[in-house]
Amino acid sequence: MIDLNQIGPWLHEIFGGDFPSDRLEIHQVMARAVVVYLAGIAIIRIGKSRSIGRITPLDVLLGFVPGSLLSRGITGNASLSGTIASSAALVATHWLLTRLACQWHWFGNLVKGHANVIVENGQALQDCLLRHHISTHDLEEALRVKGLDDLTQVRLAFKERNGEISVLTRQEPPRILDIAVQNGIQTVRIKLE
Repeated sequence: MIDLNQIGPWLHEIFGGDFPSDRLEIHQVMARAVVVYLAGIAIIRIGKSRSIGRITPLDVLLGFVPGSLLSRGITGNASLSGTIASSAALVATHWLLTRLACQWHWFGNLVKGHANVIVENGQALQDCLLRHHISTHDLEEALRVKGLDDLTQVRLAFKERNGEISVLTRQEPPRILDIAVQNGIQTVRIKLE
């Protein structure tokens, strides 16, 4: 059986204690970094964060704040247990807020925001662009990324709640060619799409 009293000094030598009173040695900082990194991965995975991909303001905060907390635990400016517990509390709060946002649309709009129309029928809505701090150059860039080179090709464009610009293009009506055939034969109609 393992005697916990014998493990304590050994753990203190490796990690420098939960909240070190002395300056940490390089091996202690490295050991703390590994523990905090692994705990951070576990906490984020449990919280089901979308920190890569479609990022909302909630996800951005979940990326920055635990990063700051975790770094303090690595350097010994905060306790290991406090660092891990506070990071877990933030991820749990994030999980709860995103879960509530999925259940209640009004709450999702409150904490994540909502989409706003910025282009309608080929016309940029300047007041909406200004409200969202999107310049015409930003809009043109977003169109180029979508493979469009002319604003008139856009039926609707939205500033999505994650900050991206989505574009719905105009659907051109099909061209119809009437071909008259001579000698009493009926006209043939061809629809080109």
